[in-house]
Amino acid sequence: MAREIVVDVSDLEAPQPFEVVLKQLKILGPGEYIHMLHRKQPLPLLQVLEENGYAAVMHKGDSRPWEIFIWNTADPLSNEYCRSHFAPDSS
Repeated sequence: MAREIVVDVSDLEAPQPFEVVLKQLKILGPGEYIHMLHRKQPLPLLQVLEENGYAAVMHKGDSRPWEIFIWNTADPLSNEYCRSHFAPDSS
């Protein structure tokens, strides 16, 4: 099972949320993924993630306006877990 790292940036002003997530990605271990809580959609972050081998899924959240799940696509454990639990159904 993958391990969730919760990163709540909902009270931070730009560009702090972006910086916090990039810092966390650098120390993300095998089988770990980020569950980011944010007050808005971090659209600029999505392109940076994609360009660097990460995947992200966003949806309206329960505890915060937006929940974003981020994982390294090269990590088999987190990639399989996150795709099966958070990625939209491709069928």
